[in-house]
Amino acid sequence: MIPIFEPEFTGKERQYLLECINTGWISSQGRFIVEFEAAYAQHTGMAFGIATSNCTTALHLSLLAMGIGAGDEVICPDLTFIAPANMIAMTGATPVLVDVEPSGWGIDPDRLEARITPRTKAIIVVHAFGHAANMGPIMEIARRHGLKVIEDVAEAPDAEWIDPATGIGQRVGTFGDAACYSFFANKIMTSGEGGIILCHDTDLARELRVLRDHGMSPERRYVHDVIGTNYRMTNLQAAMALAQLERLNETHQRRLHQAELYRQALSRCDKVTFRPVASWCKPVHWLTTITLSNPKLRTPLGNYLRHNGVEFRPMIFPVHEAKPYRSHNNPDDFPVSRDISHRSLHLPSAVGLSEQDIARICDLVVAWVEKHDS
Repeated sequence: MIPIFEPEFTGKERQYLLECINTGWISSQGRFIVEFEAAYAQHTGMAFGIATSNCTTALHLSLLAMGIGAGDEVICPDLTFIAPANMIAMTGATPVLVDVEPSGWGIDPDRLEARITPRTKAIIVVHAFGHAANMGPIMEIARRHGLKVIEDVAEAPDAEWIDPATGIGQRVGTFGDAACYSFFANKIMTSGEGGIILCHDTDLARELRVLRDHGMSPERRYVHDVIGTNYRMTNLQAAMALAQLERLNETHQRRLHQAELYRQALSRCDKVTFRPVASWCKPVHWLTTITLSNPKLRTPLGNYLRHNGVEFRPMIFPVHEAKPYRSHNNPDDFPVSRDISHRSLHLPSAVGLSEQDIARICDLVVAWVEKHDS
């Protein structure tokens, strides 16, 4: 079976992990946490890095540190993994869903402003599947309404939004008030589990650290000034993440080559669309995503691939279809999210895939689609 994803550890992961074990620094203190926080912030051009147990807790911490709570509304895209909506709800605030735009699959700026009310306090922008959201108009709307912006960069570290007026790119995760990253096993770089929040604001960084560490005062240990959490990363995870970060630029180049191989091999079939890239985006490559002309073909194609030794993953379902959010949303408000979701699936995307593997996968896809899409 060719897996949908498989991590690769060819750097200093083993060396750094053994150092943690040999020194006994395996929990939430140690040199690798401090070094990784500083290194990732520097890599992205941000002032502060606050390592967390995962990206979901990073989102929750960011909302809490910004004072989001009961009675507030926070906007997020409908086509996303459910974590942003759930973390908004966990604060007591109301998630307000917005459809995505078809060219980049990020939150649609043209639909965004209509969803803003006097109760709206923030926007969570998800950079989906390696592609930047359209940050220029999103940030203009946020500034005009005085809204906080949290960027979810779990799937697109180092992607760029290109300013159409100047042609100059800016890295995602550097636009908003806070940016949240994931290092889950299927992400571009991984520590098994883990996340980080990046920000520029000194006060926000301090608040994030306090809330992450049980609400404990940085000046007086075991004195708790506020109600906090334990959303800390371990030194073991930070050791792996630092080793992965040291090879991230190389990983990006290999993954972009993989995407191009897939794109070329699938281009011979006009009934399969490779994941689109907007003119205002310099993407990275996370999962290989294809969209079929007929939603009824997605599951049968996936079953055929699995039967032939190729793992697949269906596209995530829109958030509005999840049981906790159905009664609050009209499905007709999300035509693009529904269309993309129901017609798309992901193909194997491990960085170690051989060219022969990719050719075989694409041959299976094209042959089956040509036979059944009529």
